[in-house]
Amino acid sequence: RAALMKLLFFAATLAILPISSYFLTEKYVWSGNSNYAAITAICAANVVLIAYIVVSLMEDKQLFKEAEEKKLSETKKER
Repeated sequence: RAALMKLLFFAATLAILPISSYFLTEKYVWSGNSNYAAITAICAANVVLIAYIVVSLMEDKQLFKEAEEKKLSETKKER
């Protein structure tokens, strides 16, 4: 369930952040220059994707560590 919520959060962020950053930066930052606004939107999308990868790797690392600890405790019980 937590993985699904995380996926939905990043999917919504990936849908909203680049579009909003495009229009906001085009109007307020780049003064109508759509090329720079598009580059900003691309960077925003890449930031979201990198954040998703980092969070997934950290979660996987934590699960691997928990599995190793469980395996260690089971071997100690067998002794």
